[in-house]
Amino acid sequence: MRVLPVGESPPFRQEVRDGVRYELDVPPDSIPPREVVTSVGKDPKTDKDPQPAKPLGLHLGRISAPAAVPPGAGILDLKRVGEGPDAKPWLRIKRPETGDFLVLLWRDPSKKSWRDALGLCVPDGPLGAPAGTERIVNLFPQAIRIVWAEEALILAAGKSISRTVKPGAEIALQILVADKTGAMKRYYSGNVTQNQGERGLVMIYRADGVSPRRPVKVEILREPAPPPPPDDDGKKH
Repeated sequence: MRVLPVGESPPFRQEVRDGVRYELDVPPDSIPPREVVTSVGKDPKTDKDPQPAKPLGLHLGRISAPAAVPPGAGILDLKRVGEGPDAKPWLRIKRPETGDFLVLLWRDPSKKSWRDALGLCVPDGPLGAPAGTERIVNLFPQAIRIVWAEEALILAAGKSISRTVKPGAEIALQILVADKTGAMKRYYSGNVTQNQGERGLVMIYRADGVSPRRPVKVEILREPAPPPPPDDDGKKH
């Protein structure tokens, strides 16, 4: 499992003390917890809690380091570091039955606080998101219209799709959302490209900054794709 929080950082604040400028701490819950630990509950065979997991650092717009979780479907809790073992989980998600996965996090639009976060799992790893693919995820609270090259489609809230990108090619991408009158308004227009051995992620989410000019934000990430797993004979797929 890996984790990626998306959203806007709070405005930079500072104060001057004795002629020296000091950066002020951000307001509480205006960013995700700096560190969380995973928890899957007690082992049914031993009725004991597993060994504590290593803290996982969270940063807006950055994918976390990977964390090992048990195979199979089930509940996965993320707990804030420092709140104690009996504290309520910060976020509870349902992990997929198979495969590596990426947890996308954003704050609840109705509460506007990272104390109340929402999560969505999408496939990750060499099989779920191999090299040469672009996953497009709609975290916006309503359906959006996507124009991918010559293809036009509607992507419902909380859903994702995957498309193929040839190395070095430029794929035209547009993101449109209906306004209050029902008319489709374009909020993003650009190109998606990848190098050999890369994969990409497009996230569309609600602008959650202070007085945002536009309600829709689009963030695109690229990264080296992990190598495919070897076959039984030791050869890679």
